Amino acid sequence: MKIYVVGSGKGGVGKSTVSVNLSIALAKLGFSVGLLDADVYGPSIPVMLGLRRLTPRVIKENGESKTLPFSKFGIQSMSIGFFIEEATSLSFRGPMLHNVLKKMIEEISWGDLDILIIDLPPGTGDVPISLSKLLKIDGAFIVSTPQEVAILDAIKAINSLHLLDIPLLGMIENMAGFTVPGTNDVYDIFGKGKVEELSRNFNVPLLGSIPLDAAIRIGGDEGYPAAFHQGASQTGVYFNEIAKQMKQIME
Repeated sequence: MKIYVVGSGKGGVGKSTVSVNLSIALAKLGFSVGLLDADVYGPSIPVMLGLRRLTPRVIKENGESKTLPFSKFGIQSMSIGFFIEEATSLSFRGPMLHNVLKKMIEEISWGDLDILIIDLPPGTGDVPISLSKLLKIDGAFIVSTPQEVAILDAIKAINSLHLLDIPLLGMIENMAGFTVPGTNDVYDIFGKGKVEELSRNFNVPLLGSIPLDAAIRIGGDEGYPAAFHQGASQTGVYFNEIAKQMKQIME
């Protein structure tokens, strides 16, 4: 099983949206994919997968209690959001956080996976440190908007992963531009070219650029991800193309 983390320097760049849709796109390529929501401070995977207010089943496996991940849209998923109220604020740090992550990893019955995608919290906190001690992580993908402040924070996230010996495998640009419906007019609301420049500076590929598209946001809010239901705008195409690039890197 290959384990990859998806991270970002700052919140609000669509990291979890990318994690969900890329997991589904990879499954459509024939991989057995698990998605672990390690964003313990703001778990959003249950909402994006249409699984909010559900609790996973616990079974006995070889005499031990194991939690079954949810299976939907061709992937398996697990999140701390399945075990807490949506409005609950968590304040895990240090050993407590490490123990929570350890429990989530060791007590989940994933079965035979080809790929485990881990959605990290934004920034450079304790979660990547704990995960690097608990798992052999094969690589990281960083999501950023072209906005200058997002790029600066992305650099910090990349450098923190380097200190943990987690190789950076590629960059993904989100919210790359907005096309006015019914026209060919494109507005670069968050800027242009910065993520491509960053990928060149770190000598990794830019796997793709995802535009500002209401269909992607609606899919996340309604729990019907764009990569699974492409809809009229065919937004799933962007994630499918990035997944193909990831497949080449993994091979």
